[in-house]
Amino acid sequence: MELIGITLLQAEKFFIVLARVAAVVAVIPIFGHQAVPPRLRIGLAVFLSIIIFPLAPGVPENVSLTIGQFFVALFQSVCVGLVISFFVILIFAGVQFGGEIAGFEMGFSIISVIDPLSSSRMSLITQFQYIFSLLIFLVLDGHLFLIQGLVESFRTAPLLGVHFVPASANQLIRATSNIFVIGVKISAPIMVATLLAKVGLGILARTMPQLNVFIVGFPLQIGIGLITLVLSMPIFFYTFQKLWSGYQIDWFRFIRLF
Repeated sequence: MELIGITLLQAEKFFIVLARVAAVVAVIPIFGHQAVPPRLRIGLAVFLSIIIFPLAPGVPENVSLTIGQFFVALFQSVCVGLVISFFVILIFAGVQFGGEIAGFEMGFSIISVIDPLSSSRMSLITQFQYIFSLLIFLVLDGHLFLIQGLVESFRTAPLLGVHFVPASANQLIRATSNIFVIGVKISAPIMVATLLAKVGLGILARTMPQLNVFIVGFPLQIGIGLITLVLSMPIFFYTFQKLWSGYQIDWFRFIRLF
């Protein structure tokens, strides 16, 4: 069966490819941000699917998919897209966790804003570091790397008969546990600076009992935290760059496990 030069198998292959691409575009950082209009995301998913379509392995010509098999293939394709996207989101979750630690140490934990991506409340420091990490992500051509990894997923995870091996689950669990490591690395300068400030205030409180540590300590802690935040931006850039380089290797290794 052929319609306007496109066979039924080609149409089925395109929609299976579109399902995986749309799942990635819907949740991946930058592309999946709620500030991006839905029409733009849909158009981007269709555009990428048209480009990737010739590169993806096709459905064998001697295979005729039933309606049930077609919807199962669509569901598997969406699951693969969501899983590989979740692996990338973990590094940004680590940045947000580090921002929460830094905001807590600075005394900004009670000041929060609505994150448009997750529709949850987060501190101002968390929002700042998250946006800064997205800018670094674009500078490092992370969006192009995501497209490259998406194309690679079609070579390793076939359109039909995707298998999730236990090794992929183990690697995903290890990557999830790294959220705490990333958070500590990101917030380390502010943690050290505020710790030294608290130690100094403790010494002053012992030597000058008339000094009200609570009144002096709160603005001092905020000031030191903000100064440290600004001065540690190059460290933040270097740390995120090293983390992203490691995640690139782990992500491709994870994709090849399908």
